[in-house]
Amino acid sequence: MKSNTSSLWAKVSITVPITKEKVWDVLTLPEITQRYMYNCQLHSSWELGSKAIWSAQLEDGSWHDHVVANVVVHNPYEQITLEIIHQATEEYPSEVSRLYYNLETVPEGTLLSIKQGDFNTITSGEKRHLSCQQGWDFILPKLIETCT
Repeated sequence: MKSNTSSLWAKVSITVPITKEKVWDVLTLPEITQRYMYNCQLHSSWELGSKAIWSAQLEDGSWHDHVVANVVVHNPYEQITLEIIHQATEEYPSEVSRLYYNLETVPEGTLLSIKQGDFNTITSGEKRHLSCQQGWDFILPKLIETCT
């Protein structure tokens, strides 16, 4: 059930002692995303409107697409915005959320801010928000390790 209260966003941010260009590579190169994103490689041409797909290679060598999104904003070394397509299941209808990656140069290196939602606009938003937040909290240490 959709809620009509305030917005629900999963959010994490980190400051890492590397350049925005290096953080950008961590976010966009398939062989690097695999190190921290549940063994998934992120593949995209990064053209506006194109697909961005997180895929993992299975033991038999085949690939399974875990998350499919559309590229909404691609501003190299500054911002990526993706429209995540949540596939319909027995429990949920097909719905959409947005994922924002923002990079900012700070004295200590680069501030990476990640925000996903608004889960208030989708079915079982509170439950899915919590799950998403837990997911980002889980990968954050691996993301930091990959950046350093």
